[in-house]
Amino acid sequence: MPMFEGLGTGGEKTAVVIDLGAAYTKCGFAGESGPRCIIPSEIKKPGITQAIKVVQYNINTEELYGYLKEFIHMLYFRHLLVNPRDRRVVVIESILCPSHFRETLTKVFFKHFEVPSVLFAPCHLMSLLTLGINSAVVLDCGYTEALALPIYEGILILNAWEALPLGGKAIHKELQARLLEECTVDTGTNTGEGLASVMSSLPEETIEDIKGKKNLAQYKLPEQLSRSTTICEGKMMVET
Repeated sequence: MPMFEGLGTGGEKTAVVIDLGAAYTKCGFAGESGPRCIIPSEIKKPGITQAIKVVQYNINTEELYGYLKEFIHMLYFRHLLVNPRDRRVVVIESILCPSHFRETLTKVFFKHFEVPSVLFAPCHLMSLLTLGINSAVVLDCGYTEALALPIYEGILILNAWEALPLGGKAIHKELQARLLEECTVDTGTNTGEGLASVMSSLPEETIEDIKGKKNLAQYKLPEQLSRSTTICEGKMMVET
């Protein structure tokens, strides 16, 4: 039987699927058409105004364990509303995810939440399964980077991956620079004042809203890119 077959069948409660991203986390149940929730990958601590990112690779294991434990608890008991002991877990991960992060997350699931099992699945391969195809070049455009990986007959060609530090974060940075440089505001005393003179930076949620509603929704591929190159049986896929 294929590895991912039967995650929610046979009378057993469907598995919890978690895609823990650098900026946002998608969470839901196996077999459903979409996630139950999409929330920022962050937690808030009393007395600290700025939210803490939970996907961090350069902090000590104990601190990371505490952040992940609090965040996963929020997923289960605020958004999914299920008992973690009753359901298996599928974690969608990047092929570049450091092993110490994976081990710490596994420890949180088994030691603190006592889940029955945890399966780590590569995000590029999971994207193909939703389309029912076995071969493609998958481009994962994330928050911190864009990573392309070819897959042939369900096998990841790991030595052929390519990545660039261009993702949602780079778009946010460019949008903020343009807004601060070109936009004007009307204050109580002046009109047409430069935005940079009023504020030094824009809230992350504001830039995310602009990016989602204006830029990506209206973006069209150039004509030369709209004709996909014949790769892996003529199939090319882009994951967004």
